[in-house]
Amino acid sequence: MARRGSGFKTAVRVVKAIDRANKQAIRESERREKARQRTEAQAIRAHDKLVREAQREQQKQSRLRKSAEKQAFKSALEDASEEYKERCDERATLRKQFIQEVLK
Repeated sequence: MARRGSGFKTAVRVVKAIDRANKQAIRESERREKARQRTEAQAIRAHDKLVREAQREQQKQSRLRKSAEKQAFKSALEDASEEYKERCDERATLRKQFIQEVLK
């Protein structure tokens, strides 16, 4: 004759199974949350990197623009100096010609 239990062992097994499933669900949820946080942190780092690169590029362009402005100023100054020297030479030759004409 087979003994029939009160079902307590079966109830304990069901409760343990539910508990295991609950723990597994909690672990999966924590894994998903950590993965989401990692992805979010990675996206933030990538964005920060792009911002830093944009700032560096902007600073580089600013330095290049300032350098070009300085070079343009130096060129303009040299051109003005050459023109002044040419005018001085022309005036000197005109003075000499005038003096030669007066002395004749």
